[in-house]
Amino acid sequence: MYHEAAIDGDSQKGMFQNSNCENYATTYREVYQRRLLESPYAALGESALEAVQNSTKLSQLIEVWAMIGAQCADPPASQEVRNGDSVQSSLMGIPLKDMIKSIALEAVCRNWAGSPEDFTKLLERLYQTADIREQQLIIRVLPLLKFQEHFVRIATEAARTNIVPVFSALALGNPFPQAHFNENQWNQMVLKAIFVNCAIGTIVGLHERHNSSLAETIFQYISERHSAQRSVPRAVVELCEQALSAASLLQLNAIKPALLQE
Repeated sequence: MYHEAAIDGDSQKGMFQNSNCENYATTYREVYQRRLLESPYAALGESALEAVQNSTKLSQLIEVWAMIGAQCADPPASQEVRNGDSVQSSLMGIPLKDMIKSIALEAVCRNWAGSPEDFTKLLERLYQTADIREQQLIIRVLPLLKFQEHFVRIATEAARTNIVPVFSALALGNPFPQAHFNENQWNQMVLKAIFVNCAIGTIVGLHERHNSSLAETIFQYISERHSAQRSVPRAVVELCEQALSAASLLQLNAIKPALLQE
């Protein structure tokens, strides 16, 4: 297994990448191997990896993906994997054929002999031509790839999309934003997760990257919901409290007794 290249700049972001991204990548590969061995598709997985060893063209990867999609059904994972931790449980929801596709994509990146910029162009074209499920798997596999710092543009596109499954593939259970988003990108993603009613507790790095600017914006959201007599998830209120200014915290505490929390 290779280790993802360290990113330049902020050492905290480097720490996030080295821990959460690598842990996620390890778990992803372990779940994939266990599911593959429990299925009748081990040979398909091997042939897919062989077929993409020296791929440099989008058409070659798409051809392998089409072969995987045509030959692989979606057998259920074992009870042992199903009862795993939260990361394993989220990976359990990925169809096996999509996991094989994603591991094939990771192999293309790992064996890439050209420039990171050329691979980034290939990945961006693949993302733009992919269907919704394939876009989800591209986003989920980002923490497994090298050249990660080059993929922020793809990730921010997923953060802006109105397709909730694709957005959720980035925002929920994925360590890539914590490692690579700047504060503005991070705040916009968390706010959108709140607006579309995602389970924000599954955002990797939610508390580690929380900041006063995000807290103040969430407080405005809570105040508007309160004025409209609409409920607010309790997790959102608790997150907001962590980094509020003293003045805003006093205002929040004043409305909390009447605040509808769910």
